[in-house]
Amino acid sequence: MTIFSIISAAFVAVGSGYSIYLVYRNKDKLTNTPGIMISMVIAVITGLLSGSIIGIISGETFLVVGVSMIIGFVIGFLAGHPVGILAILMGSISGLMGGINGAILGVFLQFLNPTILLGILLGFYVVIIGFVIVYIHVVADNKFSIDTQELSPFAIIAGGVILVSLFLFMYSSDMVKIPVKNEDLQAQAKLESSNQAATKTEIDVTDDSTPKIKMLVTNKGYSPRVIRVKKGVPVELEIENPLENNSCLSTFMIPDFNINNVNLKVGTTKLSFTPDKTGEYTFSCGMKMYKGTIIVE
Repeated sequence: MTIFSIISAAFVAVGSGYSIYLVYRNKDKLTNTPGIMISMVIAVITGLLSGSIIGIISGETFLVVGVSMIIGFVIGFLAGHPVGILAILMGSISGLMGGINGAILGVFLQFLNPTILLGILLGFYVVIIGFVIVYIHVVADNKFSIDTQELSPFAIIAGGVILVSLFLFMYSSDMVKIPVKNEDLQAQAKLESSNQAATKTEIDVTDDSTPKIKMLVTNKGYSPRVIRVKKGVPVELEIENPLENNSCLSTFMIPDFNINNVNLKVGTTKLSFTPDKTGEYTFSCGMKMYKGTIIVE
């Protein structure tokens, strides 16, 4: 997945960079309205794809949204700069919106099948940026033209039907695993039973010389939710995940102790850390929707 993300990022850098270069090169031939539209398209599609890539890789919502907004804003500003102030405004706003939407989409995609869905986004990016580059060439070179009437609408519809059919095929196959409500009734029953058994909300291991903490993943979060430990004493976590699902609960992190976006497989995952500073620190799921507290004394 990391390699494919790097490839996608390379496409974004090359495609957006080249299209912005063409805008600067042909700024005298681009009138106000086409220039505004070009800056908006470049900004929104670049912000969308770059935000998705960062969201899939990082998974930390606040950081991803912030970085994606900055990227979208900068791209929109650069794309609109040769045209004028209105193009800068529209491009920057479009980049901001594209970055926000892309970041949120990327954070959610990491829990589905990020490779397939990122590939679909990359395909749309290539097509849209390709049209932008072709359009700039058409505007800048009077000898180069494209008659869109030659593009048969039936061919376009047929292409759309093929793409939809391909996506539905992947959806129904094992290539893309989409969680459903009745996916595994037996596993769901096991989870509900575990939830009833998970009555502890706090555990204190400050007196243990080799503390081992058993934690349970439930549909309401993690149990226990409060852990008291001793400074300087290594702690081992045994996290039990009874249900295979794609929710954010399957990702676990304690950023203050360098545990980031750990994938909790079905069964038991063992983690260890050494609390080297006193205070209260947060552990959470990948999207920080479910949280707990580690108190170091």
